[in-house]
Amino acid sequence: MTDHLEGLDRLVVCSWDTTSCDAAAFDLARAEALAHDASLIVTCQRIEAVALAPCPLGCAASRTGRDAFRYLTALAAGLHSIALGEHEILGQVRRAADAAPPPLAAVFARAIAAARAFRKRHPSDADSGSLLRLALRRLPVPASLLVVGSGPTAAAVCRTARDLAIPQVTVASRTAPAWLRGRASAWQPLDRLPALPPHDLAVVALGGDAPVLQPADLPAAAVLDLSTPRRTDPADPRVTDLRALRELAGFEGRASLFAELDNDIDRVLAHWSEDAASPVGRFRRAVELRRRADLERIARRHPEIPRHVLETITRSLVAHILHEPSERLRALDPATASIVAAIFEPAEQP
Repeated sequence: MTDHLEGLDRLVVCSWDTTSCDAAAFDLARAEALAHDASLIVTCQRIEAVALAPCPLGCAASRTGRDAFRYLTALAAGLHSIALGEHEILGQVRRAADAAPPPLAAVFARAIAAARAFRKRHPSDADSGSLLRLALRRLPVPASLLVVGSGPTAAAVCRTARDLAIPQVTVASRTAPAWLRGRASAWQPLDRLPALPPHDLAVVALGGDAPVLQPADLPAAAVLDLSTPRRTDPADPRVTDLRALRELAGFEGRASLFAELDNDIDRVLAHWSEDAASPVGRFRRAVELRRRADLERIARRHPEIPRHVLETITRSLVAHILHEPSERLRALDPATASIVAAIFEPAEQP
């Protein structure tokens, strides 16, 4: 079988662990990632630079070829997340794919396809709010919770707190978030934070532009910092941070899941490497040519829609439609499969 894994051997993924790093370390990691001229995946736990080019900085945490593809797929599947299977990372990988040039986007698409197959067998509703559940393995369940922040992580933490039936949840932020109703008992402006009454636990989920909170700013017996970069004083003994949560997550127990994901990766790579002269390869190539032609037509008619959006929608739709027919075509004998594939190929021009 001829190898048609275009781009795979050139794939490079460089990684920076940003759990518990301060603002200076985070800014340095982001600057190094940007220096790669790559598609970036930025999460609360890491920064990834994904490219089809050698690492220009000689990064220590750098993966290449199939090892990089396996890592990217496991990342999208949520196996590298502190909250196992959290669904937010898949969206972050997709956004990086949307911004990638076509050759790299094609590699992303196959990694996402393998991750989706895995997630279909292992559905999970885990999100950043699941980090609160993980922290409560070490901390007592609070009767009063103070959530500092108003972004998606703060919203997810409040949703988890509601599910845990924590009786008092107060949110402190610069402005009252739209999601507040039904998820918190009260809201306070961020500048009043030091004057609030003591709480059993404070969860800090602030953006990188927020000030670092000093011990006197947090009226709580215990503190959980979910911010990246870290927004609490490293010397504050009350703080449990993302690095501590990683130790609680039990990554060593995920070996069987990684092995199962490898089966999905092998299947995707086998399909990817199919010779273009094979029935499935000819069939998919014919449909891809039609997709590109229709993409150009839609782009001309609707210039208001960004090109990358059209590319993502059409690729996703075609991949979904082709999956089952491709599997059936592979199951046919070669002669019959060739006849079926020929039906979809464009007629020769006279």
